[in-house]
Amino acid sequence: MRASYMGLCGLVVAASLAYQPANIVWWAFTAVSALVWPHIAYLHSCRQADPFQSEYLNCLIDALIVGCWVALMQWSLLPSICILAISMSDRSYLGLKQRWLPFVGALLAGMGLMAALVQPEAQWLAPLGVQISLLPLVILHTAYTSRSTRRMLKTLAKQNLQLKLLGRIDPLTTVYSRDYWWKMARTALRQHHIRQEQTSLLVIDIDHFKRINDEYGHIVGDEVLKLIGLNIRQCLRSHDIAGRYGGDEFTVLCKNAKAEDAYFVALRIRDKLAQIRLREYPKLRISASIGVAAADDSFESVATWIKAADTALYSAKDAGRDQIIDAGPSSHIPNSPATIPMPASKTSLNPVAQEQPVKDDLTY
Repeated sequence: MRASYMGLCGLVVAASLAYQPANIVWWAFTAVSALVWPHIAYLHSCRQADPFQSEYLNCLIDALIVGCWVALMQWSLLPSICILAISMSDRSYLGLKQRWLPFVGALLAGMGLMAALVQPEAQWLAPLGVQISLLPLVILHTAYTSRSTRRMLKTLAKQNLQLKLLGRIDPLTTVYSRDYWWKMARTALRQHHIRQEQTSLLVIDIDHFKRINDEYGHIVGDEVLKLIGLNIRQCLRSHDIAGRYGGDEFTVLCKNAKAEDAYFVALRIRDKLAQIRLREYPKLRISASIGVAAADDSFESVATWIKAADTALYSAKDAGRDQIIDAGPSSHIPNSPATIPMPASKTSLNPVAQEQPVKDDLTY
């Protein structure tokens, strides 16, 4: 933007100097300020820790140069007004319009400094050659500004979309965040009430996850959560929605699925999580307890729906963990190995299998 504006303005100033007595100093000043200065300003901004502040200083120098040009053109009205108008427009484009007073001060300082050096005679009417030299500035710079604005808007739209998507995703587990998942669950429950669309809910809790953090450390715990999120996503159908409810608890919306269909999704998740291995910790094993609850007309809110699945989840834990239990009053789910607790040797975090039954006072 600066190179376009300064270069085309320099062409107008050069056209004006062509009608004045030859002076190599003013020609050199015009050439340097129009062709060299934009690149100096660019390098200055790139090498500073605060690009906004450096650009602010660059714009002050821009205003000082423009003021010098106005006086150098002997106050010719048409080119001066065009250059000043485009300069103020560019300041707004850069987002610096709130600091207009320093720019005006720099502009007046440039006018005064050049007027003291040149002592120009006022020539209000611009010669024809100067008027013609304004055409590239008005046409080309305006077109380039429009193109740059469209490109910037496209970039901003793309970045806003990326931010929106990042706001939906839990950064650690790569499943949906709690807020976005809750929003989707609310929509699914509403559609069930209106259209009777079948949707089921899974609440997944990792068994004894606190032991993993205590025994292996939170770094390993985070790595396990990453793998859990990845494996859950791999088990879902294209229209299922997984979210992180909090800590080591995950939730899944199984769209267009009765409790029996959701049960088999839960079975895949449960078996997939049991296969997770860490190379550095080969004895570490993962198991999960899962509660299943199909959407029902009696559920007035998502909280009620989750409570039903949560009740089934705690029933699975009370029954020995590593199980899947349906919250329905009369479950028609077929028998499966997933309803049978795995041996303690497969779920224990310790090298030696624990033969004693799991105590009820363990932290869920």
